[in-house]
Amino acid sequence: MDLSTDQLEWLRFANAGLSPRVAHAVLDRFGSPEALFAAPDHEVAAVPELTPEQFERLLDPARIPTVEQCTKFDELGVSVITRGMESYPRLLVDVIDRPPALFLRGDLDERDQFSVAIVGTRSPSPYGREIASMLARDLAEMGFTIVSGGAVGIDTVAHTAALRAGGRTLVILGCGLDVRYPAGNQQLFKEIVTENAGAILTEFPIGATPEAWRFPARNRVISGISMGVIVVEAGRQSGALITAGTAGEQGRDVMAVPGNIDQPMSAGPNALIRDGAALITCAEDVVDALGVLVLQRTSAAIPIDRTEGLPDPQRRLLALLSLVPRYIDILAAEAGMSISEASAQLTLLELEGLVHRQPGGCFIRSLRV
Repeated sequence: MDLSTDQLEWLRFANAGLSPRVAHAVLDRFGSPEALFAAPDHEVAAVPELTPEQFERLLDPARIPTVEQCTKFDELGVSVITRGMESYPRLLVDVIDRPPALFLRGDLDERDQFSVAIVGTRSPSPYGREIASMLARDLAEMGFTIVSGGAVGIDTVAHTAALRAGGRTLVILGCGLDVRYPAGNQQLFKEIVTENAGAILTEFPIGATPEAWRFPARNRVISGISMGVIVVEAGRQSGALITAGTAGEQGRDVMAVPGNIDQPMSAGPNALIRDGAALITCAEDVVDALGVLVLQRTSAAIPIDRTEGLPDPQRRLLALLSLVPRYIDILAAEAGMSISEASAQLTLLELEGLVHRQPGGCFIRSLRV
């Protein structure tokens, strides 16, 4: 075992199973799990949001990571991304009930800020499989990262299609990273990690079993880490509709693929469309719904991050750009530069293919970096 103190303390903190609201309140008070567990008991108990039962659970010695937990953590090569870290998913930062920490296998990439979730039933029809596969493949070829929950059915189809297209995909689990659930997807998860094609993420600690209550929590991360959510086939009580609901609450775009009105699995998407979700028939509809621009479509995603090694002024400008056009004077002001300096740096980025100039003095970020 070779876990750092920081990793051990975050694992212990996750073992306590606090709600995100309470967890953030505790961390706001102490700054880190390490400082929390070093503090006197009376100071911990004084956190207003912490109930007596939660206090006991938080400091229970039984919550200290076991040798088995640490061994699996080490063997799987698990990383911890915590709030405040630069690597914490940018889209999750503004989600109120975001996880204070994410455990992951694989790596997150700067490109993953351009993520779209595809979710749906565990028992899709041939139509549902075909549409989910088409959307995931085409969006991956456009450079979007495909997000889903790793379940059998639509989730698996979406992850697999993105992987086969040479794109990136993120799997958000409702259990610990060591739990073989679903058992049939373990080879898929291994491919995603070993081929550097994305990551397997969860807010739950090593050993956490896939209990029913964890999946709605998982769903808010699926939507929160994505620009928008596409529902492909889902019954009226489907977890995919929970994901769509949290997406709407988080200000994400909700999209749905229409289906035959006499099919039970069409009830969910059709109801979403009736209530205002964007109707999706192809990847171009997704791009339109998100209100972004994709200038070029290639046959495979480029697996190289060309932002490494950029000078600081260029990195600052790139961080301010998205797929929505922005005026150069606004970019210059937010980057703390003169317009002439920003123009020079943007020209260099344009020559590298990292940004694209639009009419009217606007720029967008290249979807493929």
